[in-house]
Amino acid sequence: MMSRRKVFSAVKVTTVLLFFAVLVFCALTFNVGGGVVRYFKGVKRGVTLEGVPLAGMLEHEVRAEVTKMAATLGRAPRNARLNRETLEIVPEEKGLLVDVEATVDAVMAAAEGEEVALVLIVLEPEMTEEIYRSINKKISSFSTSGGGSAGRTDNLYVAAKYMNGYVLAPGDVFSFNKVTGPRTFERGYSMAPVVGGMGIGGGVCQVATTVYNAALLAGMEIVERHPHSIRVGYVPPGRDATVTDFIDFKFRNSTEKFIQIRSGAGGGYVWVQIWSQ
Repeated sequence: MMSRRKVFSAVKVTTVLLFFAVLVFCALTFNVGGGVVRYFKGVKRGVTLEGVPLAGMLEHEVRAEVTKMAATLGRAPRNARLNRETLEIVPEEKGLLVDVEATVDAVMAAAEGEEVALVLIVLEPEMTEEIYRSINKKISSFSTSGGGSAGRTDNLYVAAKYMNGYVLAPGDVFSFNKVTGPRTFERGYSMAPVVGGMGIGGGVCQVATTVYNAALLAGMEIVERHPHSIRVGYVPPGRDATVTDFIDFKFRNSTEKFIQIRSGAGGGYVWVQIWSQ
């Protein structure tokens, strides 16, 4: 029969061995790099993402790496548009979005030595060259003649140029100030008479008035319109629209088709047409 001292010694030795076993386990688990955790829970050996080695990385580390790649590769779609200098249609460009979570899942599930690709989502532009070319039916037209100084006629031309080719999808709202402004020297505007004196962009109310009447004739919903404080000579009373830095003219494309504004000016004459699909 084992003596009490031998039993105590055996228990002591066992306790010490267990203690060291726990220390060894903790050292293996929590050593630099967490080797054991990375072996069982990290990316498998030899796995790459777009050529970048990720072996041993934990899920949060993989997510951080994928997020960095997404910031570099992601891009927004670009609509087809009209080149205002050449009057040619610039084709659309598709956008790209990296599906971060789907990519992380693919990396974490990859087998040893597997090459993983980023999971990409293609973003389609709203306006394509095909849609642009389908806008081929004129639904309204309006023109005004106001004359005036060289600065004023220049301003008419500049504002009409900024509007020319502008496209609205169904439900979109056209803002005169957003499309033609800001009215600054840098954007081509000149000093010209305004109500009460002189101002940069004087005369552009004639352009706003012209597009207002074209929108009315096309049956568009008028969202915002303000009359002048005095009568203007280029339209009958009640058919004008004034604009300032704080007052805008807006209309909504209330049709179910894309529409386009086509406009131009010269010598105090302004014309605006609205075209549809």
